Amino acid sequence: MMQNPAPRIGVFFCDCGETIDNLLGLEELKEHARSLEGVTYVETDHFLCDPDAAGRMDQKVREHGLDRLVIAACSPRVHQEEFRQAAESAGINPYMVEIANLREQVAWIHSRNKDEATVKAKDAVSMAVARSRQLMPLIRPPSAFVNEDLCSGCGICESTCRQNAIYFTEGKNAGRRIAQIDRAKCLACGACVSACPSAAMDMEGFSNEEIRAEIDAFSRDLETSREPFPAILVFTCNWCSYPAADLAGLKRLQMEPKFRIIRTPCSARVDPEWVLRAMSRGVDGVLVLGGKEGQCHFRRGNVRTRNRMILLARLLEQMGFDPARFHVDWVNSDEPEVFRDIVNAFVAKVEEIGPNPIRAPTEEERFTSALYHGRDHIVHPAYR
Repeated sequence: MMQNPAPRIGVFFCDCGETIDNLLGLEELKEHARSLEGVTYVETDHFLCDPDAAGRMDQKVREHGLDRLVIAACSPRVHQEEFRQAAESAGINPYMVEIANLREQVAWIHSRNKDEATVKAKDAVSMAVARSRQLMPLIRPPSAFVNEDLCSGCGICESTCRQNAIYFTEGKNAGRRIAQIDRAKCLACGACVSACPSAAMDMEGFSNEEIRAEIDAFSRDLETSREPFPAILVFTCNWCSYPAADLAGLKRLQMEPKFRIIRTPCSARVDPEWVLRAMSRGVDGVLVLGGKEGQCHFRRGNVRTRNRMILLARLLEQMGFDPARFHVDWVNSDEPEVFRDIVNAFVAKVEEIGPNPIRAPTEEERFTSALYHGRDHIVHPAYR
């Protein structure tokens, strides 16, 4: 079988007229970007949103044979469509563009500590590049989709969907039904994907592999060290908590820099497996932020989130994790102060608890765990 060629990623930094350059170590960031797998070309521009920047980007794309772009600049909610259009003009599928939000959600909310902000910016770029490697070209807007070989026909996805976008047809084997997606009705919230018990459902644009790549990029090496601490992931809804984070940046609200954000289309898209993956790789705390009840862009997606996460919290506790390491909360798009206060409080709580026990366990912790769980039935991978 012929293998797909290795990705050729171009990372384009924007200093936003030097408003980012003064707050982040851009030269250090560029060197970091060059070291990442798949990155072929790195450069800085003063204003990537300038109409003339598209022509400059076009030239570099063709000159270096790039097939996907990472834009390290402002929020994807600001200029994502312009960057996609620029990519398409240069011959790249518009959905092969990933954005690392270095302005609103790094430089501006951590402007008092350039060193800490630069470390966080490195993680943001690493996560964006890792996700970029998983992107697939699309010919139409993203939607959920079904792996028919895995579908059990249980109907949970259908009961989860509020758009009536899921229906069933007879599978290859008589008596077996298979879920199908009506793309015209699907709003790509991802609630059905996260609810699917057989992993048959997935989603273009926010696929499981894309999000796992971000989690893995952030959590790399956490199991072997207790620094940096605390290492915290925050899953944010594109319509509610993510714009609140952007607004916190616009207002220059200063925050603890120990958290990293992963954007999702809705809090209902947050798969319990992502949280388990993060915690099992040494992440010290996971925070899920959806919109408040009655404010969900996707009609009660936040309610589905709440119900699912209550069960997940119980599972994490049964696995031996302190329940305070996982938290779900609610913030609307126009509440940057609420976003700041929730995140800062969660960071403080995790600092009080201490590092994830999976991270570089001491001999005493290894021995205690072995006694508690039985030497052949130890829960955490680090104790094996």
